[in-house]
Amino acid sequence: MAASWLRQGAAAALVLCVSLAGAEDRDLGLTGALRLNHYRSSKTFDDERDLLGATFQAKASPALADGVDGKLSLRITDPAIGEGGAARGRLLEGFAALRGDRAELRLGRQIVAWGRADGINPTDNLTPRDYTVLLPFEDDQRLGTDSARLDFSATHEHTLSVFATPFFEPSRIPLPRQASFQERRPRESLEEAQVGIRLNKAGESLDWSVSYFRGHSLLPTLRPVAPNAAGGVLTYDAIRVLGADFARNFGRYGFRGEMAYLRSEDRAGEDPFARNPQLYWVLGVDRTFLENLNLNVQLFQRRVRAHRPADLLSAPTERTFALQSALLSGQRDRINSGITLRASNKWLNDSLEAEIFLIRNSTRRDLFLRPLVTYAFSDHLKGTVGIEYYRGAEDTQFGSQTANKGGFVELRYSF
Repeated sequence: MAASWLRQGAAAALVLCVSLAGAEDRDLGLTGALRLNHYRSSKTFDDERDLLGATFQAKASPALADGVDGKLSLRITDPAIGEGGAARGRLLEGFAALRGDRAELRLGRQIVAWGRADGINPTDNLTPRDYTVLLPFEDDQRLGTDSARLDFSATHEHTLSVFATPFFEPSRIPLPRQASFQERRPRESLEEAQVGIRLNKAGESLDWSVSYFRGHSLLPTLRPVAPNAAGGVLTYDAIRVLGADFARNFGRYGFRGEMAYLRSEDRAGEDPFARNPQLYWVLGVDRTFLENLNLNVQLFQRRVRAHRPADLLSAPTERTFALQSALLSGQRDRINSGITLRASNKWLNDSLEAEIFLIRNSTRRDLFLRPLVTYAFSDHLKGTVGIEYYRGAEDTQFGSQTANKGGFVELRYSF
């Protein structure tokens, strides 16, 4: 009941914010976009091809009064117009922010992103992503969670943040089509609230943070309903994560790193479907060449304690589910190392932009590659073309996604 009261209270605060903004004729800070997309393949395993979709997004950032702000971000999308798709609305963010001299309190649905590494963030465990959304950019995947967040400025460079929510919303992922799945989410209550604490330093030289999170994994583990049964169950492991990151620039060179130690309940590796404790780190450098050419290279490694290979299970059904769980958690091997590369450039007075993003796992030699090009026809109209390419054996993280590879095109009108 307490959890329900908190959710209703946050929603009421948002409605009040919008009402006040309208009543006093204040600036809503309204922006938005209409996006038309064509994807060669869906991002699920349904074998659907050539999907033409439309998306409308709107964001309002009203300044309601001295020390009171708000934000509403809404997305309405139909991923397959005329092909059995259905328009769906989603509130990405909707919160009220109360600001004081040294503190800010946000109540409502919000996106909270932690980590300074590029594309891979071991400390980013608070709010979910939608890995099935048919939109081209990484930020399009982010979803909000109904929560409370307090930021306190201890000094002009140091900020202490506290995040808490009794609600759990997992990331959306493509699931194997061979089996039907039930979902068992953690109980929503104040007693089992998810909590994150972060001390962040941002200044002129070295930026860093240390953080702690207690909650549940945003990605599920897959378990069979019963031995040799075709159906499965999605569960979300209880985890504790201690993390840190840093960033420092030296001229045109930028150095950044991020690491997290994750502790799960299966410390001895006795459960073949659960996550095991792990140390996950990323270390990289980027440099700008000429005027706009930027290169970012990162090394990463995941080291799993009490690792039990899924291949050792004798029962075929259990082995299949354990392998899928290991691929989702990145724990296919006891040690997995890899590299990321992002190269980007701009031409024609920044009207033409191009980027290549690569992730390669060295242990199993599978990879993900996404080149894309964006051209601005005007201040309001942009076009983007790209490819999402997966390569590797079927029992690898990216090789298991090869059915979802293909090109995409987006035409975006912003206002």
